[in-house]
Amino acid sequence: MKVIEEVYSPNHTYIVETKPCFHCKEVGTVEIPSQELFDLNQGKLIQEALVSVPKELREQILTGTHPNCWIELFGEEE
Repeated sequence: MKVIEEVYSPNHTYIVETKPCFHCKEVGTVEIPSQELFDLNQGKLIQEALVSVPKELREQILTGTHPNCWIELFGEEE
């Protein structure tokens, strides 16, 4: 995960680049509030640190798999 942009308005966030998706091979980006990114970098578990980030985007941060690619591969959540 690499920070590619810092956004100051309306809240301080960072846009991070995720690793390439194993399905489509494209990199992606996810916007993360600064305090949550700090907590993640301090060693908190991703589900505890990134509380405002949807679970599909947390998966993208971990594996690179985009939410749409996940659905193509495994179908909708039941």
